[in-house]
Amino acid sequence: MSNTFEALGTSEGDLHLSNGGTDVFFDVLTLAGCALTGSAWESNLVLYFADGHRLGRGTDGFDLNELPWTANWPAEKAFLLRVLDLALTRHGWDLLAYHPPFALDYLGRYRAMVDGWPAPIPVRTPATRPDWTVPPPPEHLERCPKHALYNGMLGCRLCDLSLQPLPE
Repeated sequence: MSNTFEALGTSEGDLHLSNGGTDVFFDVLTLAGCALTGSAWESNLVLYFADGHRLGRGTDGFDLNELPWTANWPAEKAFLLRVLDLALTRHGWDLLAYHPPFALDYLGRYRAMVDGWPAPIPVRTPATRPDWTVPPPPEHLERCPKHALYNGMLGCRLCDLSLQPLPE
């Protein structure tokens, strides 16, 4: 199975990732995002990555237009670009239990999609928390003592043995 990440309204192609590639993508986005969050919207986006691809494997790709953007979407897009830029520096990758050889390619391609995305196009939004201007539950923002990532609804994704390879 694979996951497709899209940005309707751009000339960039879609990003198709295997289940393992999607896990890597969400791992590195969570590492970068947890270092940058400030607002409720930003925290909700990073929680989306932290909890992403943990249930329903092969169904976690999304179109940028499906995110619950607000009237402040240009700043929200800028935040996502900052997350991608920090991830491209390999921020926190020393905490991974594996080497992600294709992650820079995924991030670079996705960054081009986000950068070329002109504005939200109204679509039906299936977000688990549809109003990202409301802060997430405080317990979801608790940090893993080992990785400093949000625990989210499902615990630290880097501690989840169903996602991470066993240590060598």
